[in-house]
Amino acid sequence: MNIKSKRNLKISKKLYFVIFINLIALFCLQVHLKFLDFCEFLEQDSYELKITNNYLKTKNNKSYYVLALAYKDVLIYTTTNSKINSNHISLKFAAKDKLNFYEYLQARFYLPSYALEELDEISENAFVKYFINQHENETMKQFFGALFFAKSISKDLRDSVNYYGIAHLLAISGYHLGLIYSIFFFIFSIVYKYFQKRFFPYRSMHFDLGIIIFIILALYFYEIGLVASYFRSFVMAILGFYFIIRAIKIVSFAHLFLAFFVCIAINPSFLFNVGFFFSCLGVFYIFLFIYHFKVDNLFKLICLELSTFFAMIAPVLYFFPLLSFQQLFGIILTPIFVIFYPLVLFLHIVNCGDFLDKYLLIFLDFKMNAINFKLDFTYFITYIIISFLAILHRYLAIFVISLNLIFFIYLGLT
Repeated sequence: MNIKSKRNLKISKKLYFVIFINLIALFCLQVHLKFLDFCEFLEQDSYELKITNNYLKTKNNKSYYVLALAYKDVLIYTTTNSKINSNHISLKFAAKDKLNFYEYLQARFYLPSYALEELDEISENAFVKYFINQHENETMKQFFGALFFAKSISKDLRDSVNYYGIAHLLAISGYHLGLIYSIFFFIFSIVYKYFQKRFFPYRSMHFDLGIIIFIILALYFYEIGLVASYFRSFVMAILGFYFIIRAIKIVSFAHLFLAFFVCIAINPSFLFNVGFFFSCLGVFYIFLFIYHFKVDNLFKLICLELSTFFAMIAPVLYFFPLLSFQQLFGIILTPIFVIFYPLVLFLHIVNCGDFLDKYLLIFLDFKMNAINFKLDFTYFITYIIISFLAILHRYLAIFVISLNLIFFIYLGLT
């Protein structure tokens, strides 16, 4: 290694150290701000909140309505015996003195409530309403509301999605960001090339269009709110764009870990967010395959898809203990999504969003036999540790992926 390379290595390490220290400082600041929000929340007597989800639940032969209420970037669950028709209510919370800061920091908790009163409906903006109102069926409204705007879905729809193992496709994440970026780049490049040849041939199309598209993606992020999986993808995309400009390797674990720490520093509640965990872990397994096996042909691309799918089985089972052979359809549905998403987006733009509704309802209603498979915590942690150790050797990576076949072998024997 020559003197210049050593100097660059030292500068790189110093840069990462400075970034890390700043992220720690930002993290501490954000935790402090969260604590101030927590104190403000406790001091209030009554609340006017928007309902993000409202569904009927039956437990021990008793039925009641579960309400998910949005308070800043916190989701508060409460229950009521009466049906609430509005998406905007005023209420008071009981037992607030039992709520601690750790629970508040997790950004999801339950509080009993009283004195509920319906207020005037909070209407969605015209853009969201244009998309959602193209559907008459409530399930389809929820499906496309989640697909395009990260809206909440009912338990029934969530179960249908879990049967296929495609929750990662419905939750807005890197898949969606990549597709949106590609769609805009394709459209804008047609116009850009025309003007580039005549007025500014010296400009970089990828840089200029990248800046414009990232502004659009930022506006989209503002519209859908602080969605953990999308935010992780957005941060990684910006870092990746910067790395390309600086000729730094994009597909690296350092890139992923940096994006992880940036997201946590900006919003500490992501530490407890399952969607954020799945989003980061999914990218980790993609990088793990690419790190050990160069993806330079179609066969290896298919292997990448298969390895990522199977590697995520154990983590998903720990949080959502549903196991079915139907989940194997996810292997096919994930690449199909690359066609499906632009298609339904175009259909909604031209006001034909309900064109596929009847077929999607049939698709979601189909359910194969499934079992409730609760994964032990010890196995889950061991699996995650081995996954990180798999960075060291490709055979260990193959072993980690192969472990997930055990679940389907077990399912076949039951």
